[in-house]
Amino acid sequence: MGSGFDISAEDIRVFLDEAEELLQTMEAGILRLESDAGDPDPEVIQDIFRAAHTLKGSSATLGHQRMAELTHAMENVLDRLRKGKASVTTPLVDTLFHCLDALKLFKDEIATGEPTQVNTDELMRELAALEGASASAAPAQAAPSADGVEFPPLTAQQQAKVDEARTKGLNVYQVRLEIAPDAAMPAVRAFQALLAVGDIGEIVLSVPTQEQVENDQVGSDMKLLFVTRESLQKVQDVLREVPEMAVRTLAAYEPASAAAPSGPTPAGEVAAAAMAPAAPKAGPVPAGDNGAGNGAGNGGGALRTPRGGMRTVRVDVEVLDNLMNTVGELVIERTRLQQVLSRLEVEREGDELSQTMSSALAQLGRLTGNLQEEIQRARMIPVENLFRKFPRMVRDIAQKFGKEINFIMRGEETELDRSVIEEIGDPLMHLLRNAVDHGIEPPEVRVAAGKPAAGTVILEAFHEENHIIISVRDDGRGVDPEKIRASAVRKGILSEEAARRLSDPEAINLIWSPGFSTADKVSDVSGRGVGLDVVQKNIERINGSVEIRSTVGQGTEFRVKLPLTLAIIRALQVELLGTIYCIPLGSVVETDRIPVSEIQTVRQREVVVKRGEVIPLLRLAEAFELQRPEGAEEPDEIFVVIVAVMGRQIGLVVDSLIGEGDVVIKPLGRFIGEIPGISGATIMGDGDVAIILDVSSLVNSVQDEAGRLEMVAH
Repeated sequence: MGSGFDISAEDIRVFLDEAEELLQTMEAGILRLESDAGDPDPEVIQDIFRAAHTLKGSSATLGHQRMAELTHAMENVLDRLRKGKASVTTPLVDTLFHCLDALKLFKDEIATGEPTQVNTDELMRELAALEGASASAAPAQAAPSADGVEFPPLTAQQQAKVDEARTKGLNVYQVRLEIAPDAAMPAVRAFQALLAVGDIGEIVLSVPTQEQVENDQVGSDMKLLFVTRESLQKVQDVLREVPEMAVRTLAAYEPASAAAPSGPTPAGEVAAAAMAPAAPKAGPVPAGDNGAGNGAGNGGGALRTPRGGMRTVRVDVEVLDNLMNTVGELVIERTRLQQVLSRLEVEREGDELSQTMSSALAQLGRLTGNLQEEIQRARMIPVENLFRKFPRMVRDIAQKFGKEINFIMRGEETELDRSVIEEIGDPLMHLLRNAVDHGIEPPEVRVAAGKPAAGTVILEAFHEENHIIISVRDDGRGVDPEKIRASAVRKGILSEEAARRLSDPEAINLIWSPGFSTADKVSDVSGRGVGLDVVQKNIERINGSVEIRSTVGQGTEFRVKLPLTLAIIRALQVELLGTIYCIPLGSVVETDRIPVSEIQTVRQREVVVKRGEVIPLLRLAEAFELQRPEGAEEPDEIFVVIVAVMGRQIGLVVDSLIGEGDVVIKPLGRFIGEIPGISGATIMGDGDVAIILDVSSLVNSVQDEAGRLEMVAH
């Protein structure tokens, strides 16, 4: 892996997985701190502190000293916050975000093995200025406790803490923890135990010490002496949350002189039998990946996942991709068998063999369908994984342009195929940037218009039939159709006459034109001529679509319609000049057989009228420059498949309709390059290759041609 760290590749993967979650926790928490600056939630501060503390320990164990030093300095500032010795200010939040950016770069450095140019000196100075003076506690030394948990003798300061706690009526507990022998990163688990106990009390003595844990000097067990207001049961519940660690002893602490020589004092009676030191070594079993499930040590000495807890395993993404490809091939072979069966039933009608094969094939179809659904479920992840990177971006853009934004996210639990989420990230980022930069007005403009000074941007995901809708909407200035028309004429996209004839929705849709922009000035966020046409193309590339709804002065909504998965889709199969073409079913409005006599010509384009609406026709044979055999007669009727994208409909003229079916998408880009109107191919049951049409590209080609004809006419 070329990481330069003296640690296995598997350990690095474990670290990167945990670091990603911790950084996301910190980012979400810092955003919450800023929004609730006047009355910060102590739990939010504690979450950030806990994440920084854990990351400090794991990075120190890994050997990345700069990351450990930076998180340690952040931890000191956060500790002052949680103790009420500092308040949330804009400089503090900005500094924490700058530190977070540096930590992300350090994580990338560990992942790639390539050093990054991160200068933390300035960040350390800023943190030191925020922290002010800080003191650190001195490590401790030990004497056997009455319970058999052996500690070094207490120093005078440590004994004073114990005595003071008793005077105040606090509980003094001792605990011995056993780390699973096959724990991936024992020092990290030890740090998590320190942090867990520190959250509910004050640690008087730790063996090993925090410094030893930071230096990866961790053995098979850990002993803690601490004071707390919590009960033994509460302490037990908290310690159960530490992965790959079992509680072997948990009892009240009494000085050796006050204890009976033979065992625990009566104060230890609250400790349940399950807390007793384990009998014969069965060996702890590591907890599952849910990160919660360690029961206290039982008689067999094994770590147990709580009954009813979630049981998960980590699976490499490549494995899921391979499984989906295999399922796709299985779907192809199932279709092939169905075609063979159809021929058998014709040739041997009523034959027992064909009936047996029909029954077996029906069962195979059910099993294949179930397997396909399960694999697709395994590939589905909540859009929360995508959404959570946007609040920080929105916050930074709003600050840059002096705008106040209430950013709301909804439907984060909605699930999408991993491959779709990977493709949709950049388009959503562009839409959100436009909402903040172009959509939301400056505070003084909003107030003058009778609006709240703070604008609202909502990012929402939800199911609609067999698709996922992701909506980006704002309560800003809206899109002005008149401004769009004027800009289109100025840029030579339309003539003045053609622009006047456009309805308001048609005019608004011009924003999808390449290079189109109405920005008054160029910024480094948007308005550089790389406009929404790029967003549209990226969404259409994954068989999605996007439409815009806007009202001047009230706001704008972009609705992105996405397929649940990119691997296998339902498609309408049609035939043209002996070749099979597949049309994604989500784009199909209806099919019809139309007499040639009903075809009309409007502005040099063949059209048909359906229910009072004029629908342009596109003959696929002409679009793909296919030649019909000489002497072939024009039929009296044509088959038309009416498709729609973003409310725009066209009719595709084909030779015949075959039927619906599942098709496995195979991209062709790396073999033959991108061809307008074609998004990929699939293999049919008889082994022939069928072309999958890119409906969006075909619809756009018709619209572009209509625009050119308009310009020529005027």
